[in-house]
Amino acid sequence: MSPLLSFLADNTKADRWSAEEFSLLLADARACGVLGRVAHHLLSRPQASSLAPNLTGQLLAATTQSRGFRQDIWRELAHIERALAHLKTPVILLKGASYVHSELPPAEGRTFSDIDILVSRDQIAQAEAALMLGGWATGSLNSYDQRYYRQWAHEIPPMTHLQRGTTIDLHHSLVMPTCRVKVDSSKMVSAAIAAAGSQFWHRLQDEDMVLHAVSHLMLNSEFDRGLRDLWDIHLLYQHFGSLVEDFPKRLFARAQAVGLQTLLVQVLVLTSKCFSTPLPDFAVAADNTMFLRMMARAASARHPDTKPWGQGAADFGLMLREMYLRLPPQLLAVHIWHKMSGMVGAPEKKAL
Repeated sequence: MSPLLSFLADNTKADRWSAEEFSLLLADARACGVLGRVAHHLLSRPQASSLAPNLTGQLLAATTQSRGFRQDIWRELAHIERALAHLKTPVILLKGASYVHSELPPAEGRTFSDIDILVSRDQIAQAEAALMLGGWATGSLNSYDQRYYRQWAHEIPPMTHLQRGTTIDLHHSLVMPTCRVKVDSSKMVSAAIAAAGSQFWHRLQDEDMVLHAVSHLMLNSEFDRGLRDLWDIHLLYQHFGSLVEDFPKRLFARAQAVGLQTLLVQVLVLTSKCFSTPLPDFAVAADNTMFLRMMARAASARHPDTKPWGQGAADFGLMLREMYLRLPPQLLAVHIWHKMSGMVGAPEKKAL
């Protein structure tokens, strides 16, 4: 049994754990990318004073690191705002950067690999040029990968700052335009609202912020952070639900309007199993499908000693599902052929 999953289901269990179990909890949390958030929860409890000094030191280090990430995000947002100040389109913050800027619960203890922003498709070239003048550049990609990003994807190639090494993912859509799951991304983007305390930044409205997190989790295959993303959704759902009494009803209505009602129900079933999220009426009767069982294995503990049986097979199956959903048959065949050709034609690596 994963100490991390036990802690997420009922954090009072930690009161009875040995030092060895606590150590495994931290290793488990580190493997899933949630160590900073777990550390914040543990240190905010009255029982924190009874923890062994070496464990307390690890928790304090994790919270210090996560605070550093948050400061880096604010610094980069200031640089990006200066670079894009004259752009004639709203600039929308997505995912982690949006959580930090809006001071939402998922921002607590979060670490980052990039900053996700979105502009309208007709402004992508201008935004890319402005960021290049600000010191960001795309990496070296072959002609096929350039075409994949520029013609089919919902974002351009990642841009990395030449001095600071920070990365921006510049989007023009919330999902792949070629995705088989028909999501009305434009409806969500056009309803974006001004971010609090800013005359420049925008963010998705509350319901759409949850739904974007849902689509990101369920239409991708990067499950090394799947448990973190699932926890994000749980925290957003609980937070917005505490502000508006009928939020679950409004959320489902919005999901129906943009084509995400099935994925929303599936995610809420998963959060209910993992975090005991109260299920709204529209999700109570959801079937426990093979896909959901695969998702439960993938968006779970990742430490070698605690990960569930069959996680590797679930990861592989969900990767194939993602490829199938992202591209129609003809493009999928071209994509697989190019990727396989690249693997076959790659030079053999010599042992060092």
